[in-house]
Amino acid sequence: MSIIHCGMFFDGTKILENVDLEIRNGRVAKLEKNIVGSDRLDARDYFVMPGMVDSHIHLSGSTTGNLVAEYLTKDARTRLLRASTWMIKLLKAGFTTVRDCGEENSIYLREAIKSGTIVGPNILAAGKPLSQSFGHGEVAHSIPFHWNQDRGMSEICDGKDQCISAARRVLRTGADFIKVFSTGGVLSERDRPDQEQFTPEELAAIVNEARKAGKYVAAHAHGDQGIRNAVQAGVKSIEHGTLAQDGTLREMAERGVSLTPTISIQELLVKHGQKLGVSSWGLEKIKAVRDGIGKILPKAAEYGINILAGTDLGFETGTDIDIGTNWNELILLAEIGGLTPLQALMSSTGNARKIGIQAGTIEEGKQADIVLVEGNPANDIREIRNKKRVFLAGKELSLSEH
Repeated sequence: MSIIHCGMFFDGTKILENVDLEIRNGRVAKLEKNIVGSDRLDARDYFVMPGMVDSHIHLSGSTTGNLVAEYLTKDARTRLLRASTWMIKLLKAGFTTVRDCGEENSIYLREAIKSGTIVGPNILAAGKPLSQSFGHGEVAHSIPFHWNQDRGMSEICDGKDQCISAARRVLRTGADFIKVFSTGGVLSERDRPDQEQFTPEELAAIVNEARKAGKYVAAHAHGDQGIRNAVQAGVKSIEHGTLAQDGTLREMAERGVSLTPTISIQELLVKHGQKLGVSSWGLEKIKAVRDGIGKILPKAAEYGINILAGTDLGFETGTDIDIGTNWNELILLAEIGGLTPLQALMSSTGNARKIGIQAGTIEEGKQADIVLVEGNPANDIREIRNKKRVFLAGKELSLSEH
């Protein structure tokens, strides 16, 4: 048994003061005032909060923004080993859970962490994402088609029957959910972010396969019609959403569809993309979507859409926006998206429950994933950058050893 004596305490949904937190067998046993016990940690000088959730990341192990070169010239096993070094960086940043939105290696990392082979955050893995031919998941459209298939960037499928088969193959690998591309994107060669991908019938078939397996679909979508197609097909979350129109946002709110704005990757590409080897088409297209999210987020919050913090980071950068600085997304959600500090904190904690992630809150009976932050990010969200102490399943991690 151990007890954390909290001054300022955030449970993932609200702020409390002067609460004691008792941990037994890796779980939260009690949350109340004045719990008696000898094994006490005085955390009154910290902001005590749940371990954070990055709801959109790609654990690819890539080292450059030139994804074509990475996937075609680097063996997946090499990238897997690189990605394993990211795990401690994420924990040091205070992220004890991540949702990987499209990378086969994430399934292997998840299993290695569960078995105790490596130390890392809890991983929810989509495995390979689903893409149509001439889709965002091909990345390069000027190389032979079979190269995209052979290197495993996506499950490429066309027509309802192929989509059903692809969804089943991904589920068979152990995916926790399915990721689809329902519009074009920034880092794919010849499509545009506003272009629809997959038909409504194809999307509905994929959603149905996920439903039968007790899982859900997350949809990459920038353009308004592609977002609307995915929402009406029954997806649980829209990733990016940069060009959504008012009516589509209202429909998302009515249907309870979450939004992951992924501002970090947009800022990264604009600030450092050329230096990081991002292709010329990517640098050009990021301009079309970057400004949209600052207009959309205030409306999304007003309409009651559940907003999730997700960085969309998928390669090492060596810049101010990188694996291990995932908390930048919370700051950007406030500075660009207009969220309050508390709303930004909730986007990386309690809001994750609405897509079925069993993390992001401190509640009796739940795994004790807890972060102690110096300062008070509920007043100034920039203080989420400050030094942290991290507890995973109730055990404080000796992060300085890694």
